[in-house]
Amino acid sequence: MKITRLFIYPIKSCAAVEVEQLTFDQNGPVGDRRYMLVDNNGRFLTQRTLPAMAHIYPRIEENVLIVDAEGQPTLRVTGQRAADGGRQLDVSVWKDSLPAQDCGDEAAAWFEALLGRACRLVQLSDNTQRQVNRKYAEAGEWVGFADGYPLLVTTEESLDVLSQAVGRPLDMLRFRPNIVLAGAPAFAEQTWQALNSENGGLIKITKPCERCVIPTRDIATQQREGDMLAVMKQHCLIDGKIIFGQNALARKVSQLTIGELLTPVSE
Repeated sequence: MKITRLFIYPIKSCAAVEVEQLTFDQNGPVGDRRYMLVDNNGRFLTQRTLPAMAHIYPRIEENVLIVDAEGQPTLRVTGQRAADGGRQLDVSVWKDSLPAQDCGDEAAAWFEALLGRACRLVQLSDNTQRQVNRKYAEAGEWVGFADGYPLLVTTEESLDVLSQAVGRPLDMLRFRPNIVLAGAPAFAEQTWQALNSENGGLIKITKPCERCVIPTRDIATQQREGDMLAVMKQHCLIDGKIIFGQNALARKVSQLTIGELLTPVSE
């Protein structure tokens, strides 16, 4: 199978950045979900309940976070660590609590003006070690602000089945993957235990990805599409849950590149 697309999401639950290569550190793909919006209680904000977040467009250039959105001036955020006097906050992602660096009042005001609610932008702290669920990972396998796992793997063939069933081309970004593959039968990913890279690295498949409301929304309008939900129930329902894609961990992998071949290890 061949890698056809790669993505990072610099701010959790905001728009993707398509890249030619993923580079990995201890928390997963570099630049992926290292920033996050939180409410006044430090709880993460998500486009599940704030669809406007889908049209916040971040990118990282020379360690500066640059953010654009319609009707807003471009925001530039330079990370301020605790050692430089930056304020550290306690934040939460689902059941996990962890420290994060506050990105300042200017950034907070920018996002508050856009979203119409109080919020803060935070950055993953250098010393954060958020353990991946030990049911699926080894001790010392960490993740940043992603929901639970550093990687999400999908396939073009599985998306094609949904596109054909719904009667229009679907954008893979509905499903917010990091790695998109081609060359496998539709939904073959449900049987994979791992993916071996050409240079001896291993992508460990951890668990199926249960889907929320986000894939049922049109990318451009963010309107719910009832036919999309019906098609997902028809083709992706497993044990009462809508599944599309597989969560994963990178083991002994320093980078992945478009066009690289991966070999699946199945059950």
